Amino acid sequence: MDTLAPPVALAFRRRSTLERLVLDAALEIGAGGEAVVYEVPGDDARVAKVYHQPTIDRARKLTLMLANPPRMPEGTAIAWPADLLMGAAGFAGFLMPRAEGPRLFEFYNPVTRRATAPAFHFGKMHRAGRNLAAAFHALHAAGYVVGDVNESNLLVSPHDAGVTLVDADSMQVRDAAAGTVFRSRVGKAEFTPPELQGVSFDEVDRAPEHDRFGLGVLLFLLLMEGTHPFAARMVPGEDAPPVEERIRLGHFPHARENDDCHPPRMSPRFDTLHPELRALFVRCFVQGHADPSARPSPAEWQTALEAAEAELAECAANPQHRHAPHLEACPWCERAALLGGRDPFPAGAVHAPTEAKPRQRVRAVRVPDAFASAPPPKPTTPAIKFGGQAPLQPPSLSRVPTASPPLAVFGPSGVRNPLVFALAGLTAFAAGHGAVAALGFVMLLAGGLMTLTSEFRHVRAFTLFVALLVSLCVAWVAGIGWSSADGDDRPGSVLRDLGSDDGSSPVLPLPGGVEVAPVPDAPPEVVSESAERGMMDVQVADLYSAPVDGATFDPGPLPGARPSEPGELADGTSVDHLPSLQNEAQASRALAAFYRGGTRRDAERDTALLWLHVGADGRVTPDGHQLVTSTTSQAAIAAIAAVPYLRYRPATKDGAPVGVWITQRMVIVP
Repeated sequence: MDTLAPPVALAFRRRSTLERLVLDAALEIGAGGEAVVYEVPGDDARVAKVYHQPTIDRARKLTLMLANPPRMPEGTAIAWPADLLMGAAGFAGFLMPRAEGPRLFEFYNPVTRRATAPAFHFGKMHRAGRNLAAAFHALHAAGYVVGDVNESNLLVSPHDAGVTLVDADSMQVRDAAAGTVFRSRVGKAEFTPPELQGVSFDEVDRAPEHDRFGLGVLLFLLLMEGTHPFAARMVPGEDAPPVEERIRLGHFPHARENDDCHPPRMSPRFDTLHPELRALFVRCFVQGHADPSARPSPAEWQTALEAAEAELAECAANPQHRHAPHLEACPWCERAALLGGRDPFPAGAVHAPTEAKPRQRVRAVRVPDAFASAPPPKPTTPAIKFGGQAPLQPPSLSRVPTASPPLAVFGPSGVRNPLVFALAGLTAFAAGHGAVAALGFVMLLAGGLMTLTSEFRHVRAFTLFVALLVSLCVAWVAGIGWSSADGDDRPGSVLRDLGSDDGSSPVLPLPGGVEVAPVPDAPPEVVSESAERGMMDVQVADLYSAPVDGATFDPGPLPGARPSEPGELADGTSVDHLPSLQNEAQASRALAAFYRGGTRRDAERDTALLWLHVGADGRVTPDGHQLVTSTTSQAAIAAIAAVPYLRYRPATKDGAPVGVWITQRMVIVP
C-alpha cells in the first residue's frame, strides 16, 4: 500500500542566538514568487519569511538592514527584518514584525473605503498622506530607496491614519563600505518615473528622485478618489495610450489647457485641492518630467499636507465633508449629486461607534550583533495590527438635497427618467397586442404625466440613449409576445415546445436569437398545428425520381466519399436496414421554426432533399450533410438548420449499428 511521505520539517535557527525555531507548514500566511510567509509558533508578534531560492546577496543585504534600521517618526511603522533564519544549507530567510490591516488602495477607492472605514473623512486622507511622506523621508534619510513603490505595500490604520510599510526586503540597499548596491529588482509601471519606463530594474540603481515620482502618484490617488494622475480622456476618435506611455510622454492632463488630453469625466476636479498641493503636483509631474530633481521631496509633501489638513473647512450639510477653504461650495456635496446619491464620505458614518484604542505600531529597533554571545532580551515589540476595532455601522447612502425638483429629468441616472417611460410605453403600445399594448398605454400615460410636471434643465445624451435602448428592448419583447399570442408568422411562436427525444442535445439557436434547451419529445396527439407545417418524409431511399411540384430531383455529382445509392457502404455492400427517423414531431417543429424565421409567405409547399450521414449513434455526423436540391433558398436554409435536431434509429449490418449515407426529404407546408 502506498503511503504519503512525511512532511519536510521547517527547522531553522536564529542567527543571532542560535535558538532553534520549527515552523508549521499549516500556519502558512501567504506565498509569492520569491518566498512563503509563516506564523511563528508561540509568537503572535512576528512572522517568518522563507525564500524559495535563498542567495548570498540576499543574506548580505538583510545583514546590512539589520545593522542599520531607520528611525521611523510618529504615525509611521515598518516591518523591518528582526533576525536571519539559518537552515541546514545556510541562509534561508528572516524574521520580521507581523503587520496586518487594510491596504492603502482600500482607502482611496470610495467603495472599499465606505466598507473598510466609513468614518475616514478627507482630513484623514491628508493625514495618511502626511504619514506616508514622513515614512519616505525617514527611509531616504537612512540611505534607503523604496524602489518598488506601489499601493499594495502600504497599510493604513482606520483609527488614526497611521501608515506601515511592508515588504521592506525589496528596497534598494547601499553598502557604502564595500561600494556595492543591492538593487530593488521589481516595480509597477503605474508608479515608475518616465526616465525608467521600459528600463530593466536589474540594471539600474534607483535614486530618491525616482521614489519621489512614485510618492506623488500615491498621494494623487489618495486625494483624488483613486484617479491616477496620468489617467486621461482623449478627444473623440482617438484611443488613449497605455498609462506607462502617457507617463513617458509627460501627459499630465490636469495641467494642460486647450489640448486633446483631458481628465477623466468622473474624476474630482483638480482645483478642489489646496493650492499649495496643486503646485507640488505640477512640480512633480510637469517640471519633474524633464528635471527629476525638481520633484518635491517627502519633507515638502509632509509640510504641505499638514498645513492643508489644518485649513480644511467643514461642510454645514455633512460634517464628514471637509474641503479646502478657497472653495465657495462643498465639492463632495456636488460629487454626491453627480454620482446619483453615492456619497464618498457618508454622513451616517459620524455616528458609528468606535473605540478610543490607540493603534499598535512598531518602532525600528537596532538588532544586536549577529554573533553576540549573550542572547537578547525577550522581544516586546507588538505586531503591527489594525484589526480589533469596534464594528462600524454601514455607511448611509442617503441623498444630499439638490436644487433639482423631485420629478426633474435626472441626468446621468437615466433609468428613472420620464422620457424612458414615455418612449418605451409608446413603443410597446404601437408594437404590441393585448396585454402588451395595455402595459404600453400605462407606461405612456405615466411617462406623459411625469414629463408634464418636470423641468428639462438636466437632459443629457445618456438619458436619450437609455430611453432608446429600453424602447428597443420593449419592441423586441412586444414582437415575441405578439407572435406567441396571435399565432402570427413571426419567429418564436413555435419555439417553446421545441425539444429533443432524449434531452441529451446541446442548446441550439433558433430564429430571432432564441436558444432552446431540448426537452423530451411531445406525444403525436399534442403536436401543434404550427408544428405540422414542417413535415418530415421518413422514406429515406430511392427519392431521386420522386416528383415535387412537377419537378424531378437531380442530385448530380456529390463531393466526398458518398455512395451512388443510399445505404451503400464503402465496400460496395448495402446495410440490412436503413436508418429510420425517430423524432418526426420534434424535427417538424424545428423545420417549421427555421422556415417561419425567413421571409417566404406564399401558399406553395416547399421541399428540400439532402444527403445525410447518420452515424452509429443515430445522429447526423458533424459536416455530414449535403443539400441535393430544393424548391427555394428558404427551404434549403430551413432544412440545413434543422439537421442537428434529427434523431434516427441507426442502420444495421449483420446485426450491428453502422454509419451510412442516406437521403432525407423535408416538406414545408405554409
